[in-house]
Amino acid sequence: MESKTAIKLPSDQIRYSKSHVQYWQVAGRLYQQRGSTDFCCRFSHNGERGFFDLYTSNRNEAAKRAAERYRFVVAHGWESAAANPDFRVQQPQSKQRILTVGMWITEVRGISQVRPITLLSYEQALRRIAAEAVLGLTYSVKTHEKWSEMVDSMPLAKLSGNAVAKWIKSRLEGSVSDPKAREKAKHTVNHVLRSAKALFSVRKVVSLVAKDVTALLPEPLPFSEVSLLEEDSSARFTPSVDAEQLLVRAKEELGGPRIAGESVEDFELRQQKWIAFLLSFCAGLRRKESDLLEWPQVQLETATGPRIKLETTEFFSPKNQAHAKAIPLDLEVAEILKAYQKVSSGSFVLKSDRYFGRNGVGKPRCYNTWQALYKWLKAQGVKDRNPVHSLRKSVGALMAKKHGIHAAQRLLRHTTPTITSKYYSDSEARETPGIGSLLKR
Repeated sequence: MESKTAIKLPSDQIRYSKSHVQYWQVAGRLYQQRGSTDFCCRFSHNGERGFFDLYTSNRNEAAKRAAERYRFVVAHGWESAAANPDFRVQQPQSKQRILTVGMWITEVRGISQVRPITLLSYEQALRRIAAEAVLGLTYSVKTHEKWSEMVDSMPLAKLSGNAVAKWIKSRLEGSVSDPKAREKAKHTVNHVLRSAKALFSVRKVVSLVAKDVTALLPEPLPFSEVSLLEEDSSARFTPSVDAEQLLVRAKEELGGPRIAGESVEDFELRQQKWIAFLLSFCAGLRRKESDLLEWPQVQLETATGPRIKLETTEFFSPKNQAHAKAIPLDLEVAEILKAYQKVSSGSFVLKSDRYFGRNGVGKPRCYNTWQALYKWLKAQGVKDRNPVHSLRKSVGALMAKKHGIHAAQRLLRHTTPTITSKYYSDSEARETPGIGSLLKR
């Protein structure tokens, strides 16, 4: 019978037991408590788990002592180990509670007083930054559940100022050579940052959350070390098409009577687009304001002239008091609305084509109408990313040009003239100082 020679395995492939020094020399099996340079070890035996101080900062000596303690416990049991004056058996530490992105969002929902749709935008901003800045994840509808689970389980402490600063830089890198694209990227970054910051407002949020939860917040607070980017203050709105000519084309193509061969459904949709156009352009309403506008708010027979009175209703609440004002209407616009009201049914001005949630989250109630108007405006050459909102901007620019910045502010219902002046004032010099005549002398 032939004898077999034993094969000696490389040392890194040998599996040592806890009774061997080599087991404890593997990285990660010894650890150091916070604030101490001495090593510790922990292991389980007979269903119990123990923690031992090893009283040395020398890794090799600590490995030797860890093996000794394991052999002692196996031979004599845990009680004898606890009674041994040379050993110090620690009590298992309670697991530290870690505040995650999802936990904080849940806490804020419980105390937030902002509108649901506003809070949702804040949450989306926080998750977006956490995913892109820390986890390196890009959102996809196909992986929504997995993406949300990973983001919500991320510790807030990882959202450091350094991580956010790198994220900001990465968002701007693709637009270095294009000034217009860079300003657009800055605007997007500021919008996302501003929304995410709102979830950590000391006065409006943190002070209202339970103390045992805020005690878990990282210091400094997320985003507290990050400032908004400086944007170009001369980013004046310039309509992509002539506003007055657009109104004429809308009257011709959208506002006419039913034509031969046009189905009832097509005519009603065209009529809806026309009214939605008038509300957005001639009255300067935001899409949501038009979408939820009810007939009692359209006051066509008043001593001061026809107007739309924006106020809180069962379905609509203005964002602030500056938005809750009366908007005067041209007599011609009032006549069109008066004729439309006679054939309209229901309390809303625009006919709904879908169910809508009262919390304001989700698609608008007149989604099909807005989509149809969007396509029509694009076909007319409107190049803005949001063509429907550009109608409001266009009438604001027209008002500023004809009647001044304060008239535009009142129509658009901006809180202060600052924002109106930023986007709608004409900063180009049109007059000369009149000193050229001195050159003729």
